[in-house]
Amino acid sequence: MSKREFNPDFGVYICEHIFKKESPVLLVVRDEELSWQFLCGGSLENDPCHLVGVGHLLARDDTLQSMADLPIGHYAERDSIDDPWNCGELEE
Repeated sequence: MSKREFNPDFGVYICEHIFKKESPVLLVVRDEELSWQFLCGGSLENDPCHLVGVGHLLARDDTLQSMADLPIGHYAERDSIDDPWNCGELEE
């Protein structure tokens, strides 16, 4: 269980595939600029990003709540929605 929890209104960036509910979140990035990105893990070339309240994503996948503890400059990824999250440090 996560020590921290997201406020449902907290804004995160998502890719078009997540926005249209075509794909689950398979990649979470907390970058050095303190922004959060919840992505499908596919190509983002020419893909518009959307800023949404994280509560919309938590309603679809409650495992995303554990991402609230992700340190700055780190990412978490998984191969499918049924797989465990694997975390790592972002490369510069």
